[in-house]
Amino acid sequence: MKNTFKLNIVLTAVLTSVGLTACGGGSDDNSTVTVQPEQPSALTDCMWQNSFSSKSGTGEDPLNIAFPDSNVNYWSSEFAVPEGAKVTIDGDYPYSRHFSLVSYTAEGLRVNSLLDSTIAPNKGSVNPFIPGNNRLDKSRSYTAQLELGELPENPVENTLYAPKTEGNKVAMLYRVYVPNKNMDEKGNASFPRFKVQLANGEVKTGNDACNVLQVKRTPIQKTTTISEATSLALFNQQLHEGFPAQQIPTWYKAFSGVDNIKCIYKFDPVTKKPIDKCEGQPVTPKLNYWATPDNEYVFAMTSRRLGKVMELRGKLPPTVKTLNNDPLFEKTDVRYWSICSNELITTATNYCLYDEQIKNVDKDGFYTIVASLPEDRPANATEACGVNYLQLSPRGSGYMGEDGKAVGHGDLGIFIMRNLLPDPEFKQAVQNVKAWGEEKTVMGDYLPDMKYTSKEDFEAKGCN
Repeated sequence: MKNTFKLNIVLTAVLTSVGLTACGGGSDDNSTVTVQPEQPSALTDCMWQNSFSSKSGTGEDPLNIAFPDSNVNYWSSEFAVPEGAKVTIDGDYPYSRHFSLVSYTAEGLRVNSLLDSTIAPNKGSVNPFIPGNNRLDKSRSYTAQLELGELPENPVENTLYAPKTEGNKVAMLYRVYVPNKNMDEKGNASFPRFKVQLANGEVKTGNDACNVLQVKRTPIQKTTTISEATSLALFNQQLHEGFPAQQIPTWYKAFSGVDNIKCIYKFDPVTKKPIDKCEGQPVTPKLNYWATPDNEYVFAMTSRRLGKVMELRGKLPPTVKTLNNDPLFEKTDVRYWSICSNELITTATNYCLYDEQIKNVDKDGFYTIVASLPEDRPANATEACGVNYLQLSPRGSGYMGEDGKAVGHGDLGIFIMRNLLPDPEFKQAVQNVKAWGEEKTVMGDYLPDMKYTSKEDFEAKGCN
């Protein structure tokens, strides 16, 4: 087993020519943007690169890393601010459930979120993310500032803070959650546009702003807590059948990468000693892997060696309805909710269900989700029978080596459930869990109960 427990892996996936038309071509990962003004923007403008994606559900997308949500669109930007320069961001609120601009450290630790509902609109415009406002108003522009330095206790309105680093390097992600039906992946809004005022007063916009900011034209780096070799060594401990899945399926709150590795593999990567259980272990509430500050997560490890079908039953917190171009933005317990099937080793996402896709609840407000491979899907795991279905992937952990068959890499699964921006009065949110072992006590019925079952046993329940 290796003694090095932290390795940043540079993702070398090659973007398509469509994604690079506005930002130049070439293969040098460390090169910067030299924009040709006559080349129109196709998918991204020169500030933004295609980023995390899980649209195919296979886990094989080259940018399917860091456990992305398949109902969210992501773009990244890495650049360097000239000393003494001021950076302004002009944007338009998208027609969507949520959007944000989030700054990060180079290691993928989240720093600050410029959150949709907190961004004051320009004069004459409307912020459609304020409860009660018209979501479909056509006047929807805003202006924000980028500030390098520590996040203050009382942040200035319309300001995104990024850590001050050597060379003033900045990393950020732009997210758009669930665009309205029949709208593009950006929610029918343009990308946030950058304007740079240099120390000498000269102002740069458009392609000139990208050039002066030395925008990287490569995807954001993949950051992992431990190397793949170490992950495989820990996986291969096989402390029990189905390891590292819990034999009794159990949800745990996601904390720092080191904490999560410790809980999943029952091994402390700092002390290099085994642990008996997650409950009672100290935790650090700092998420990495390019997570957003607006979400908190619980995860559960499962294995088809312990049961080929998973049955989940819980309550869905009230969420904002937006997909069908709903006109008003309502106050709800949670802005967005989803549950996804994922790959532990690759950090890819396979399939997700989000709140508006949960079509069936019983008279008490409970949903039932059945998760399996397609060939193991019970005949009554259908909407007609009141059941919501979440597909699993035969890729399991995502490690496809021949040596992984004996220890069950193809059988492993990891569920991740998100709560985005809960109302402060909603006490059952993931955000209110502060330690492992508190999950069910805090969340109650909003943390779904899970159990292993089989196709035959679930079909024996009949329909409805």
